[in-house]
Amino acid sequence: MAIKYILFDFDGTLIDSNEAVISSLNHVAVDFRGYPFKPHELEEVLGKPIVEQMSFLSDEEYPRLVEMYRLEYRRVQEALTKIYDGVIDLLKELKDRGIQTAVVSNKGRNGINHGISQFDLHQLLGATISLDDVSIPKPHHEGVLSALSQLGIPREEMTSAIEESLFVGDSGHDIETAKNAGCRSVLVGWTLLSRDRLLELKPDYVIETPGELLKVIDQIQ
Repeated sequence: MAIKYILFDFDGTLIDSNEAVISSLNHVAVDFRGYPFKPHELEEVLGKPIVEQMSFLSDEEYPRLVEMYRLEYRRVQEALTKIYDGVIDLLKELKDRGIQTAVVSNKGRNGINHGISQFDLHQLLGATISLDDVSIPKPHHEGVLSALSQLGIPREEMTSAIEESLFVGDSGHDIETAKNAGCRSVLVGWTLLSRDRLLELKPDYVIETPGELLKVIDQIQ
């Protein structure tokens, strides 16, 4: 069955915000407890919604920590955020092929909008689903259904559209989201997270560069 829809995670998949995210996480951690996140702690929290990340530090004070994180992230995001090499070319090629694309992310709406504007992605993404647009974040499949709906898929065609979709991401949440939705998963090889741990979740495909996604699509056609 041909692939007609590609759903992307945002941070760590299309946009290299890793430095901005980790810098902001450590800013909060140092202020709150006196030392930054340890490597195994980052492995635990990266890719999760900000409330869960801050709850890792404190179940009681996380609302204050969330606001501290957001202020710091807004301060550094412009300077510390890049787009991965090859992403623009990939998105343009997908558009030329008539393959519809969307973002499904646990990032807030303001952060996604900033990244889309910073790298001029408005015409290359057909829909964006943020943390603010769902009642249950990834790895729940609500975001997948919402994205496909935004792309114009009617309810009665949703099952076949899911089968014609790939979910591309850099975290275990992304692989699990694909499984929960019933579509195929693609792990990006440029993830910061433990590759061995992610491979234990059995993604359907692994790509080392954005352009390799086209080979996956051609393989499935």
